[in-house]
Amino acid sequence: MFQKKNNHLREIIETLAEGGVDFLVCGGVALVIHGVERMTLDLDLSVGMERDNLVRFLHVMKKLGLVPRVPVPADSLLDPDKRREMVSEKNALVFPFFDPKNPYRQVDIFIADSFSHDMLKNHVETMKIGNTEVRLLTKEKLLDMKKAIKPPRDKDLFDIKALEDIMKRNGRGQ
Repeated sequence: MFQKKNNHLREIIETLAEGGVDFLVCGGVALVIHGVERMTLDLDLSVGMERDNLVRFLHVMKKLGLVPRVPVPADSLLDPDKRREMVSEKNALVFPFFDPKNPYRQVDIFIADSFSHDMLKNHVETMKIGNTEVRLLTKEKLLDMKKAIKPPRDKDLFDIKALEDIMKRNGRGQ
């Protein structure tokens, strides 16, 4: 999946790693890395919410030309009260960034506590993308998260079946 140097997902992941951002790859990209054959264009991340880490993350977003998709300043992420407000008042699970010149380049970071970096960091494995070590959610955790979606969308049902098949082939039944 990440063989081409001009792949926007690889570019974003490598730039985040080079920028010293503490992040976990989640969602569709993690599924694809684990072997699920599906299309995904956006990158779902769980990012450490410590101020210094968020400053590094926002610097990388700016460097990549990614801006908030919502009419909220990016630096709102630095304020824990504003993040809680987005979740409680807007029912936001993620804060989306995108490239206005190429809307396929999108990064969604989880802001809801249930998907926090602290909640997920013990459910990761490390893989190499090029020369970059990347932490991503385990198949087991991805499966748990997909099964928790109510009501599940068609793509969630597909992902659940694909993950279960991969895990059975690898001798890890659920």
